[in-house]
Amino acid sequence: MTSTEPMPQTALRDQVATLGRVDEACSPRAAASWLLLLLLFAAYGSLIAVFQGVQVILLPAALQAIAPATKVEVLGLLTTLSAATTVVALVVGGLVSDRTRSRWGKRAPSLAISCAASLVLLLLMATARSVAQLAWLMPALGFALNYYQAVLLAMLPDRIPDHQRGLASAAIALGVPAGIFLGVNIAAYAPGQVAGYLGLAALFLASTAALLLLAREPSSLDLPKVARAPRASAAIADTFSSFRDRDFTLTFLARFVLFLAYFTVMGYLYYVVQDYLGLARLPQHNPSVAVSQVMSLATLGWILITPLTGLIADRLHRTRLFVGLSSIGIGLTMLLPALFSAWPAMLAFGGFMGVFFGLYMAVDFKLMAMVLPSRTTAGRDMGILSVASSGPIVLAPALAATIIALGGYRELFAFGGGAAILGGIFAFFVTRRD
Repeated sequence: MTSTEPMPQTALRDQVATLGRVDEACSPRAAASWLLLLLLFAAYGSLIAVFQGVQVILLPAALQAIAPATKVEVLGLLTTLSAATTVVALVVGGLVSDRTRSRWGKRAPSLAISCAASLVLLLLMATARSVAQLAWLMPALGFALNYYQAVLLAMLPDRIPDHQRGLASAAIALGVPAGIFLGVNIAAYAPGQVAGYLGLAALFLASTAALLLLAREPSSLDLPKVARAPRASAAIADTFSSFRDRDFTLTFLARFVLFLAYFTVMGYLYYVVQDYLGLARLPQHNPSVAVSQVMSLATLGWILITPLTGLIADRLHRTRLFVGLSSIGIGLTMLLPALFSAWPAMLAFGGFMGVFFGLYMAVDFKLMAMVLPSRTTAGRDMGILSVASSGPIVLAPALAATIIALGGYRELFAFGGGAAILGGIFAFFVTRRD
């Protein structure tokens, strides 16, 4: 058919409809469906469920049976190895999905492949009978899950319009407490290790399949290809080129110091209530009960505040203000136990921590999407920003142990409070606005 020949009516109608859908999707006031938001919540929640179910319940139980004499040391080693693969996976997942061109879109193939790899690794871990097997399975699972996380978060700038990103950020953030609850309970109440792994795998598969089938991504075949650097050194420099953007760098620093504060303090909560407060001050004189009550208050505050914050942030267009104030609120909350070594102060710590952290998480992902220098590298850059929340997991245990050894638990809370407040100050200096 030449360009001068009339286009058949059906073809013309199809083209007009296609253009209409593209225009609607690109419109700044276009609305993401509630179904997509629900599916993102479910997918992120199931991802967290797998993380928590394995790390908190299934892996420690397996090591208790396999290597009871060295379980603490081995668990620390496996957790560190897994955390190390996180940094690589978050960047690689974003990079690969940015460059993917397929009829199923940019992100869907990577989500499907990383989900499938995670399922295989979960099944292998269910039957692992030696530390040597777990020594490669756990880091491999960490890589696959974090690769999935990087790709999933890249869907936020891809498919959520600016005016709904606070709501979408809140939906994803709510997946964290929901995932923790589901993951630990599926793993804890399953009739055996294999059943626990199978239950987590089934949840992960179901949520991923629902996202891919019910909220299908448009084809990426017509998108321009991302240019490749000619040399390895140039490729590495290009990968981290977004740090030339001031707002991107400030957001990375704000996230890094906040999560370093969080993991440094919260990772030692059991020993804080046991050694800092003393057993005599605890409910039932039991540190496990005390930690449960503190974390329950934190989770309740998180769940209550997050949905409302996401809606308000979209209407007020003050994302950096929400991030900065919530970070400072977390910092001031961490100073409470440093000033008052009493059980009521720890309960207040739990409640305020949940409220301020829920406030922070409701807009954190929105700020990440807001400071991306380019849409063509959104996956890569969301992955790099995610490193700021995962990297501190590797550093926090050694840092906390050093602070406690040189000073004590009061100094630990003081460090956490100061670092979180610094994170809030970094956020205030971000100039990009919603």
